[in-house]
Amino acid sequence: MASSNRTAWAQLLLRLAVGGSAILQAVLALRGAHGAITFAHVGQWGVDLGVAIAGGFVLIGLWVPLTATILAALLGWPLVHGWLHGAGPLAQPDRLFHLLSSLACALGGAGKWGVGK
Repeated sequence: MASSNRTAWAQLLLRLAVGGSAILQAVLALRGAHGAITFAHVGQWGVDLGVAIAGGFVLIGLWVPLTATILAALLGWPLVHGWLHGAGPLAQPDRLFHLLSSLACALGGAGKWGVGK
């Protein structure tokens, strides 16, 4: 019984960390957006909005395996793109942390206290 409660707390804290950091990152990116409106800007705003929505779903525990996988893809793509163009594996440790924690959240699921349970 104690192990089950520890796992439930771990899943809740992981969801709060992953979802909260994704929302914070997206809001900061959207607040810092400025300049002429181009197709590239609109695409980046769409990605940032998708990160915020997926982060919100992870935060409340709704469809966590799916939304955390989408979040890992959206947050991890710049990291993988850098690897493909010659960056070292630890060139962006913050993005690597986001990628790995999103994947851990996708594997762990919503847990006992998720809305989608």
